[in-house]
Amino acid sequence: MASIKTKFVGLDIKSPVIVAAGPNTADIDHLLKCEEAGAGAVVLKSLFQEQIEKEVESAYEENREFLNGAGSESFGSYHADFIIDKYMKLLSEAKKKLEIPVVASICCKSLDSWAEYAQRFVSCGADAIELDYYPIASDAKVEGKSVDKALFDFAQFARKNISCPVILKIGKKYSSLANVISTLDSLKIDGVVLFNKFYAPDIDIDNLKFVPGPMLSDANDYVETLRWVALMSGEVKMDIIANTGIHDANTAIKMLLAGARSFEVCSVVIDKGYKAIEEINAGIASWMRTKGYESIFDFCGKLAQERSDEGYQWERTQFLRTIK
Repeated sequence: MASIKTKFVGLDIKSPVIVAAGPNTADIDHLLKCEEAGAGAVVLKSLFQEQIEKEVESAYEENREFLNGAGSESFGSYHADFIIDKYMKLLSEAKKKLEIPVVASICCKSLDSWAEYAQRFVSCGADAIELDYYPIASDAKVEGKSVDKALFDFAQFARKNISCPVILKIGKKYSSLANVISTLDSLKIDGVVLFNKFYAPDIDIDNLKFVPGPMLSDANDYVETLRWVALMSGEVKMDIIANTGIHDANTAIKMLLAGARSFEVCSVVIDKGYKAIEEINAGIASWMRTKGYESIFDFCGKLAQERSDEGYQWERTQFLRTIK
């Protein structure tokens, strides 16, 4: 019988499907549905430092007439704590009601805030902490090595200050992704998610104003992730967790063959509902039976660059005879 059990940053999970941070993991009812559908783990909807600051500012403006200058700072601190405590209550409830691992997700701008939030979530029982890190390197005076160093300093700080498994969810905008991923591994980060999908502004040409760009991934968005999973999974000890464009079992199987032992899904669950988790699990198990595999570890990484006779394919950039 085919088993789809696997490992995720040292944790045993019943399925390689991890529901990524988003609306599907924003409250206990959605989290329970994820588990019921067969998810191996869940990542709580991210807590954004920027969001907290905006909510505090909005609440302060609404109550300005009742406050004076002396009380504004204490009000801001109190309201921020209220938002964080609400997140901690969700985390605590999830840990009580779910049997699968629960990961807290944080997106902050300052190192001190990352450490403070993470330590509080560890105390609530978080099985791991996922840190969203994505600098916009828009300053032409800043060299690429400075951007990389900021990431490495951040990773080192996180590893030193967080006692549970640490996962970094990163973008692909680095001059040498291979070096970045390898360095994160040397810093003892437990896992890296390739890649995050970030907010991108768009333009409404009729009304000449900014609007949000596409929010969900497309089923064809997986190819860049697949390449880098295959290139790096045999080079590092930490887990490489695939993300972006994984909309069906076939794509999930590709990620496993490339060397990811688990992968995150979000857009497909928003689009198709929780049955998407069931379908991906069933599709993986069915494929394994047809191939005679009893465990994910029987084939995980089989087509990674380090293990495949045709590993050079992952470094190809030109189409050559592909298009006739």
